[in-house]
Amino acid sequence: KMHKRMVKTITGSLMAATMAASTASMFVAPMSASAGNCLGQNDFNDGVGLPWHTCETQPADVSFELTGDAYKVEIVNVGGQAAGGESRWDCQFRHRSLKIQSGHTYKISFDVNSTADGEMATHVADLKGENPVWLSNHQGTEAWSAGSNCSQCPNGHSSNSGNIVVKKGDNHFESTFRASSSLEVAEWAFHFGGAGEWQNNDCFPAGTFLTFDNMELTCETCGDAYTEGSCNWDPTNELGVVTPRSDVRVNQVGYLPNLVKEASYATDTEISTPLKFEIQDASGKTVYTGTGKPIGKDADSGEYIQILDFTDFTTEGADYVIVVDDTSNVQTNKKTGVTYDMYKSHPFSVATTAYDGMLRDALNYYYQNRSGCDIESAYITSGDKENLAHTGGHAPTDMAYVQSKWQKSYAGEFDGDKTYSIDCVGGWYDAGDHGKYVVNGGISVWTLQNIYEWSVAQGTDSKFDDDQTMAIPQKYSVGKNTFDGTGSPDILDEARVELEWMFNMMVDSKDPYWGDMENMVYHKMHDHKWTGLATHPADYQDSWGTTRIVKPPSTAATLNMVACAAQAARLWEGIDDTFAAECLANAKAGYEAALANDDVFAPLDHAIGGGAYGDNYVGDDFYWAACELYATTGDKTYYDDLSGYKNPNDTTGTDKAFSLTTSLGGGENNGSFSSFNWGCTAGLGTLCLYLNQDILSETDAAAVEDSILAAADKYIAKRDEQGMGIPYQGTTFEDPINIGPGIKVTGYEWGSNSFVVNNAIVMAYAYDIDGTNKYASGVTGSMDYILGRNANGVSYVTGYGEYTTQRPHHRYWSYELDKAFPMAPAGVMSGGPGQGLQDPYVAGLGYDRETTPPQLCYVDSIEAWSVNEVTINWNAPFAWVVSFLEDEAASIPAPGVVDPTTDTTGGGEVTLWGDANVDGQVKMDDVIKVMMYSANAAKNPITPQGLLNADCYQNGDGVDTSDALSIQKKITQVISVLPESYL
Repeated sequence: KMHKRMVKTITGSLMAATMAASTASMFVAPMSASAGNCLGQNDFNDGVGLPWHTCETQPADVSFELTGDAYKVEIVNVGGQAAGGESRWDCQFRHRSLKIQSGHTYKISFDVNSTADGEMATHVADLKGENPVWLSNHQGTEAWSAGSNCSQCPNGHSSNSGNIVVKKGDNHFESTFRASSSLEVAEWAFHFGGAGEWQNNDCFPAGTFLTFDNMELTCETCGDAYTEGSCNWDPTNELGVVTPRSDVRVNQVGYLPNLVKEASYATDTEISTPLKFEIQDASGKTVYTGTGKPIGKDADSGEYIQILDFTDFTTEGADYVIVVDDTSNVQTNKKTGVTYDMYKSHPFSVATTAYDGMLRDALNYYYQNRSGCDIESAYITSGDKENLAHTGGHAPTDMAYVQSKWQKSYAGEFDGDKTYSIDCVGGWYDAGDHGKYVVNGGISVWTLQNIYEWSVAQGTDSKFDDDQTMAIPQKYSVGKNTFDGTGSPDILDEARVELEWMFNMMVDSKDPYWGDMENMVYHKMHDHKWTGLATHPADYQDSWGTTRIVKPPSTAATLNMVACAAQAARLWEGIDDTFAAECLANAKAGYEAALANDDVFAPLDHAIGGGAYGDNYVGDDFYWAACELYATTGDKTYYDDLSGYKNPNDTTGTDKAFSLTTSLGGGENNGSFSSFNWGCTAGLGTLCLYLNQDILSETDAAAVEDSILAAADKYIAKRDEQGMGIPYQGTTFEDPINIGPGIKVTGYEWGSNSFVVNNAIVMAYAYDIDGTNKYASGVTGSMDYILGRNANGVSYVTGYGEYTTQRPHHRYWSYELDKAFPMAPAGVMSGGPGQGLQDPYVAGLGYDRETTPPQLCYVDSIEAWSVNEVTINWNAPFAWVVSFLEDEAASIPAPGVVDPTTDTTGGGEVTLWGDANVDGQVKMDDVIKVMMYSANAAKNPITPQGLLNADCYQNGDGVDTSDALSIQKKITQVISVLPESYL
């Protein structure tokens, strides 16, 4: 959705060119035997468009179809200044990742069929459309057919348009040029949008179809063989297309010893006979054997699956590999020549420490996306730290104009309100762009603060002491937001960065437009139009001509602030009482303002320059806010408000007070299989009540627990149905902004991976209630999917796994487009597959919304904003799950064993009396483990299964030094059997 305005002084950068054209006949000139192909796609005969893709700037709209032998583009809306766009740049067809070298000679040609007379501009230039080495028909060059010779223009086009004339029917164009400068990263782009800065007419009428084919850009200097550094297209560049390197889909990071451990063997044709498999260690030695379970075709992946269950393999180690007895399954990449043994898995570990380091990296996402302060290498935990560090954006202030109304789009140079501005300094950039959104910040702040509140309840909060888990500067000063985080939990310090920005977004009575809504919260702030990728946050605004704006207040934004501030008030109490008091005061004031303005909605379709984040139902937000206020204050007024909650959009009867639904309704959601997201927040209120149930009646507390268990059971049931063990399913949805009004799509939603980890959080809460393995294994099963057990066989987390996401959609982590920018750091979770195929890059794979299995709808490219975006509200639940597993890995009971600390039924089975470390033997290690546990249980925990095994003296009274003595007696044969009390 981005474009870049062309600088007006490009003539001096043009290269001398010789051009020839013919519109009378269609022909393809034969490629010179010594010429090197610079393109990743020359024709479209395989039904794949990439790396060619369309690009549009709203309100312009283009759609495309891969016909099997050509790329057919429809101009639905031409855009242009009069329509609220900018220029011919509003509609584009382009190919990026090209390399141009000074002094080299190039041939360029293409065919285009048009259903109407018109014109277009085309160039080979850098990614900003600047420094062109070749440009169609600019004044001062020998033109193809238009430009200065405007007598040929069919519609009286302006004489400085620099466009080529395209006749109705078939057209062929070709040219040669010699580059006088080098472009390390270049694009070949076609522009055919509306009237604007460079011509006074639309390039084509709406409804025109342009069919492109036979695209040629060859370097006659490099020769036809690819060598490193040449202009030729690198055959190993797979365009971000994700193709499995193994049909054995595993969690590429690792499995926890006591949890369910499953992989999926996925094939295109059915193998009904159960296949044998083995696990080999790093030396190639077989350490485990098993047999697969065929389950037929898995609809979500589109593959035939055999489940490989190795739950009973508990030997800790690294670099294990699963080998399936299907050794003929070998595939060779046609482009690269690399051969893969598809019957072998990527390596993985089995260890309680499998997730070590991941939480630190996942939480570092927030520091690296702070706004208003420099990002320093000393606080970056992974990757190219020196290059990831950068001058902060929007500092020392982030002044933005408050808008008097909801206006969908603005003119190129901004024609909105400029009467009143506020300083929106600080906070986090939301996703790949430089926008900041209260409703997205709200759930992100809540989730980080909930990680801490959960850790306090579990007694593990010390890990957030200074520099223990997180790397952040202890002192923070941005604008008026200044605090010293020395001695306070780092995760609260990081959440506070965003929370104080939310306070900056509160409406002041002096606002000339919204002053009568004092203490409401502005919905969002961002640039008035979209910017491009490979953009430095500190200096892009002048080059892009953008203006920072603040959209009107909304009830949803206000209640997000209220809920997070109320939650923060109780967490900061005793740490920073002054800030705690400020949080509570803002929460109460905001709640009263929201009650007085309870139907101020953000539109669902205002998505130019920033995400829409619209909402048309806020009952869930009122419930969430009231839950947080009640948990903090105990004020019965808030209890009365929350207890009457029931979502009228809900058809399941589960979205109500003291409950947790699995079918989200309201705003953008229609039956989403999850319990909460940024737009449906009631579930957050119920989880808050669970952690603070001491203020609830027994009836209410039981209702909360029962609803959490019921929701978790639904997720587990769904996981058990799925070939990849994913606790998620698609739904039927619409996306009128990006797909078109009235079009229904059934499948995975935008950000599907976030639904997976949000559902994992619910199962973690269920584990806290019940203590049985099935809920904890539900959590790890979710992570198995995220980390490689999926149709693409890819880990969706940067830096974790052997075959991972590497090129997420982000303005600064833009190495894919410009090598001067850094690759993404580790610990960043991609949004993942989306059936909507909203961005033209992923759609360029030739996928179909109706027939392509949902898990395949993914491409690992920075251009693929609908499936490879990263956001603050997606990394937060990912970090939550990692934090939970980090805390619980060593103590989760094995399957079939009940945690004695939560079991009230007397269940649970001893596997071997005296075996405290659950290694299948009774020896002095067990004596030492029990002694250490007796001395300090918190620092030296024993797994629930170990506790059952070790409680062998006066069985049932817990584990203490008497049990250690009994085990020692058994080892030294003083006694013959355990438990001693049975003698």
